[in-house]
Amino acid sequence: MLDSSYYQDVRGAVYFPSRAYNAYQTWHELDTAEIDRDFGYAQRAGINALRMFTSYEYWQEAGEEFFNRFEQVIALSAKHGIRIMPVLFEDCGVDSTPEARASKDPRLAVCTCSPCRAVQKDPARWAEVYPYVDAFFRRYGSDQRLLAIEVMNEPHESSGNIAFAQHMVRMARTYQGTVPLTIGSIRMLHNLYYGDDLDIYQFHDNFPSTLEAFHQLLQEMQVIQQATGKPCWLTEWQRLRVKGPGWDVQHIDPEETVPALATLAPEVYGSGLGNFFWSLMVKPAYLTTQRPNGTFNGLFHEDGSVYSLADYQAVSHSQETRPVTATLPPWYMKSLAEN
Repeated sequence: MLDSSYYQDVRGAVYFPSRAYNAYQTWHELDTAEIDRDFGYAQRAGINALRMFTSYEYWQEAGEEFFNRFEQVIALSAKHGIRIMPVLFEDCGVDSTPEARASKDPRLAVCTCSPCRAVQKDPARWAEVYPYVDAFFRRYGSDQRLLAIEVMNEPHESSGNIAFAQHMVRMARTYQGTVPLTIGSIRMLHNLYYGDDLDIYQFHDNFPSTLEAFHQLLQEMQVIQQATGKPCWLTEWQRLRVKGPGWDVQHIDPEETVPALATLAPEVYGSGLGNFFWSLMVKPAYLTTQRPNGTFNGLFHEDGSVYSLADYQAVSHSQETRPVTATLPPWYMKSLAEN
């Protein structure tokens, strides 16, 4: 059983640099000055954990340079009093091709799954990723700058990759040091696919429709945490969206496309559960199922201004003010106009 400190005061965010559309771009284009700046914003807001997606594909391309860059990132996170929860593999997004990973077209560029679907669905090819898992755990399996290691984000029956995720968790367990293991599960019950191999349970609820249902969910997770003795973290949340979550919906009310962390923050922080909101930086929606309706999310612009002062104050638990820029970044709007 984990030390009780893992239950307490995990106040996190999901982090991608402002102009990175997927994990490969995060590491391929890494700018340590940008990372240092953004982690400073997070520290100022009282954020003490960041969930970051690693890139198996960038490691394939760059080898040891990936780990050099990862080391720079976690050194900077430690400087700012922040622990990183790295995500090794990803279910969400379009198939992982070189073209998709490199796309910077603001209309089309989105996240990519990792490894590619062909590998995820073919047990004969799973061994291709073993060297990455081995290399990662040998370096960081007991590194206390890490909060936890998330083996995969949102493996799901409809994607046909539960068996892949189960195999990777079992493999990670054989390499595990002192850093706890977890899986980015959409719902609490999905954690059961991995039995006792998880040290921390996760669940996601990005766009609840009612505060009553959201409150009930958080209460249920509190009970599960107490009953199992394992931390139970809400690792993705964004805003209340009263007319439905908007997945695969072409048009939703414009006022529900914008960041509104303050609509959920009192419930989230009042629950005492560890949590990560999406996302630290103001960005277009990560998923193709939210992009068509114009959804964007985030707290900070690149210049340190915030999209919503109410969101900043709700996250930071402070009445401190910040400059407000309640719009999409100018560079993003310019790119849309040009395309």
